[in-house]
Amino acid sequence: MTTQLLKDVSGLISNWQPRKVYHSAPRYLDDLKKFVQEKMALPPALRFSGGKKTAVEFVDGGTLDFGVNRKTAAATESVGIIMKRDLLTLPDLKLLMAQIQQEEGKFSEVILLVLGEVNADMEAKLHHFLDGRKSKTTFTVMKK
Repeated sequence: MTTQLLKDVSGLISNWQPRKVYHSAPRYLDDLKKFVQEKMALPPALRFSGGKKTAVEFVDGGTLDFGVNRKTAAATESVGIIMKRDLLTLPDLKLLMAQIQQEEGKFSEVILLVLGEVNADMEAKLHHFLDGRKSKTTFTVMKK
């Protein structure tokens, strides 16, 4: 099941351009988080709620980089975001897989954002790992 919030957040991530070149992944994460918060908080943000009254909450913590919860009168949607900079080696992949396993079940939808360089073999192994899970959590992989 794809939620509207997943579409909104993945659209924002697609449009996101870091404000500058950073030398560490946490700086990219801060930049992305600020961008998403700013875009969802602006008055034209009604397009993110279909004109309905909503409450948007940003969640930090755990192995999840951040999450977005949106509550309307009818429903609550939530999307988690895990960012990984450079997926080049097996230890990089194992760390990402551990994060995925810890976040399963906390959100129904999670976006895995991979920045920078990606080794084709590691990417194939990641997709194989995601396809083999039996969790109800849906993971969407985005590369930038």
